[in-house]
Amino acid sequence: MADAVAGDTNATGLPLGEELRIALGVDSGERVTLRARNARTLLLERHRAGDVALPADRDLALCADLRAFPVAEVFRWLHAAGKSGLLLFANEDHGKTVWLNRGEVVFAASNQRIDRLGHSLVRAGVLSLEQLREAERGYRRGERFGKTLVERGLLTPRALWAGLQRQVEEIVRSLFSYRSGSLFFWDGEVQPDNVVRLDLPTQRLVQEGMHWSDELDRFVAALADPRVRLEATPGRRESTSGTERLLFDALAEEAAFASVCRRVGLDEPTAARTLQLLHRAGAVRIRRNSEDPDLTQRVRRDDPVERLRTQVRNAAKLLSELAAPIVAAEGPGALRERFRSAVEEVASRHPGLLAGVEPGPDATLDVDVLVERAAALAPEGARQVHDALDALLDYLEFELMNHPGVKDGEAALRLLAPLRASLRD
Repeated sequence: MADAVAGDTNATGLPLGEELRIALGVDSGERVTLRARNARTLLLERHRAGDVALPADRDLALCADLRAFPVAEVFRWLHAAGKSGLLLFANEDHGKTVWLNRGEVVFAASNQRIDRLGHSLVRAGVLSLEQLREAERGYRRGERFGKTLVERGLLTPRALWAGLQRQVEEIVRSLFSYRSGSLFFWDGEVQPDNVVRLDLPTQRLVQEGMHWSDELDRFVAALADPRVRLEATPGRRESTSGTERLLFDALAEEAAFASVCRRVGLDEPTAARTLQLLHRAGAVRIRRNSEDPDLTQRVRRDDPVERLRTQVRNAAKLLSELAAPIVAAEGPGALRERFRSAVEEVASRHPGLLAGVEPGPDATLDVDVLVERAAALAPEGARQVHDALDALLDYLEFELMNHPGVKDGEAALRLLAPLRASLRD
């Protein structure tokens, strides 16, 4: 296909003079490619720094307007047809790309700051804003940011893998919050420009995306309540940058959500997601008028991700308490092997939480890994997390009750009953 530079007429005769450039909204000097043409239409691709390269040797198989064809329907069709290729979403300056293999998602990318890996890790509680800023200062352009996080000791390679999967899932889910925009699909095998190639079930992502969109709509509506006021936390400005800092600074002049959005120039869903990140990092407080002067703690309690994190920590503690009398009776080695088999069996049904997880010497599990993975599955996968942990707790309770070296297993279980009950709240 032909290339042209805005303001020029190239050798193939594709003119982009000043009038046409302005009409198309193409910047001076920006390269444009003619991707498809027929008797009535032309499809032009604009090339800007940082954009994902679209496959030049693949056919454009689908163009859809989200006002007529929702994202869910497009994904369902691609999955049912077992399609491989690249799906591009475009809406004003928002651009997101999803790679598929035989109908399943293998990778995703976005040009939106809120979708970056570091921001995803902050939302999940894996990094603090201060740690993210520290890593950004040490980041060398051209390298992968995840590699920087591992080199600085902020993530293990295994935690990075889980973080990348969570980031991809979040990008896909975010597509379901858009009510307008266009989707383009290029048919044929494509390879992401990344060393990561995942295999994520499209049907699950569609269900989670629709649920996530509903949750975001409710969060936006709550923020738009005229009684709600937003406040920047003193002393936290240096931990912010980019869009987060613009929003943080806007709170010095505005306290209402709609006014903040207008001042910063963000659409409401993106502003809400940015506020969510700042709130979880403790950089923003959410307040209501005199009837409820401080909502911050209540919002955290009501946050399903925060609740799940607390429950996972309690479950990990309970697992350790259940194992302790058995380890005291027989030593750590034998129980560790039996518990490893139990974990592997449960992981076959709940890989998102337990795949690759190895018990420690005292048959304990790495609580940080469990919390991180549970947060990646939340809130849609909370039931899976509870089922997996319940299965492991049931196993250790059985061991405790029936172990010949433990004198009174029932008494030990009675002592742990309050902690067990807290997992069902």
